[in-house]
Amino acid sequence: MKLTKTMWLICLVAVLVLAAGNSQAFAYTVNGHAECTMSGWVPYGAVVKVFEIDPLPGGSYAINSPALATATVNESGNFTLTFTWPSGGGFEIGGPDIIFVFTQNTNGSAEAIYEENASGTHWNVASAATISLNVASPLAVCSNPAVTPGSVPNNKLFLFTRIGNHETANIDSKGSVVTSQGYHRPRKAPYSFTGANTDQPYGSALHMFGWFGSQSQIAYYKVQYSADGGITWADIETSLPNKWYSTSDPNPLNWHWVSESMGPVSYGGINNLYRVPYFVRPNTPWSWFDRVAIFNSTLVTDGLTRFRIAAYKQSGTTLIPATSSDIIIDPNYGEIVLQIDNTPPTVKILDMKLNGVSKSVCQILNFGTGISDKISVNFRAYDQRGHLQDYALNAIYGHNASVSPKPTAPSKAEDNYNNNAGGSPLWQGGFGYITDYKGNTYTPAIMSDCAYQFRLTASKRTTNGYGLIYHAVEDTWHVTIDRP
Repeated sequence: MKLTKTMWLICLVAVLVLAAGNSQAFAYTVNGHAECTMSGWVPYGAVVKVFEIDPLPGGSYAINSPALATATVNESGNFTLTFTWPSGGGFEIGGPDIIFVFTQNTNGSAEAIYEENASGTHWNVASAATISLNVASPLAVCSNPAVTPGSVPNNKLFLFTRIGNHETANIDSKGSVVTSQGYHRPRKAPYSFTGANTDQPYGSALHMFGWFGSQSQIAYYKVQYSADGGITWADIETSLPNKWYSTSDPNPLNWHWVSESMGPVSYGGINNLYRVPYFVRPNTPWSWFDRVAIFNSTLVTDGLTRFRIAAYKQSGTTLIPATSSDIIIDPNYGEIVLQIDNTPPTVKILDMKLNGVSKSVCQILNFGTGISDKISVNFRAYDQRGHLQDYALNAIYGHNASVSPKPTAPSKAEDNYNNNAGGSPLWQGGFGYITDYKGNTYTPAIMSDCAYQFRLTASKRTTNGYGLIYHAVEDTWHVTIDRP
């Protein structure tokens, strides 16, 4: 406790007696515990600074700068400050008069979350004392040491969240599970999706999204992929454009979008680095707030591909790998697997026969109405990788008219994966289907005289996260049908 000039005269004798014991500086320790408004939740990672308060004439006070000491709140909410006391030489009686200031990295910038002023001074604090503080600021990012990292979104957690519009929650993608198959909307338990648009692999350009907790202490990251089960890894090198919204002009009508690339860049001899938008410009609108990479999936062979991040933090003028105290990689979705399939399906009408005789395109087919009269179409709707979604052969004529119902024998003119899923995510379709339009079934009332387009379409289940990349691939065959 510092003494005013008036008190100095009164205490002069006492000071002279105690001078030998109190003029020597020594190490002083103050312990603290900080909690947020919810019991058990603490401002983990907050930076604590302690300042000395000096009395001024007239009963006012001044904050003595710089800070006596700086510490960091640990995961239990505790911190320890050690400094030399007396701080500036001279004579002191009792302990220091101090206040605390907390700052915390919130969305990439240091925000004050707890500030004491002179009216909140802790007077004559004893060495090794423990002071409890309550942090009520809405800017404080708090965590609970009793809660697992996966349930605390505002900490140092990283995880992949989406591929395009597909949530990783709906992808069999957990990198920690050796049986993960990398399909979107998997039919297998516990997902148990149904329908033709299930067990979808991925292909083409994949927009990958992820969550970086606001307390992540990283400067750059890279996204890596492995097509051999994690034995070897390569960096994603695709450009990652972005835009942020500038509101710096005094006239709001002049506010505008500004382009800024998130990478890849090179720094300190490390290539293919990316930046997190809300760490680069916190509290700023971004077009792509959480897109972490764009992956050209044609760079790998079809099959399972693993993805992970490598994070880096600043150390002076160099980058070093981040540790678990800087960022927590989620055990489920911090590394993911995706089933890649860029092989197109084969969709082709192979032959058309009238009563067993092949007919080329543009011919006239004299199609009778007897039981032995038939038009046979031989076609192929086949996917080598086993990811066919559906196919359909349509006989189209006139003005947007088509023959209905479609034939079902000897092969179906229309089928889908939902009808053929049998405990495996694979359905190839057929290499040589034959379907018959029989004259006594497809009478002139159903299949009249006209020019016809036989259109075969097939879709594959491969998606880029927004839609199918092989949707309604088609082949056509044109003839004219003449009925008696």
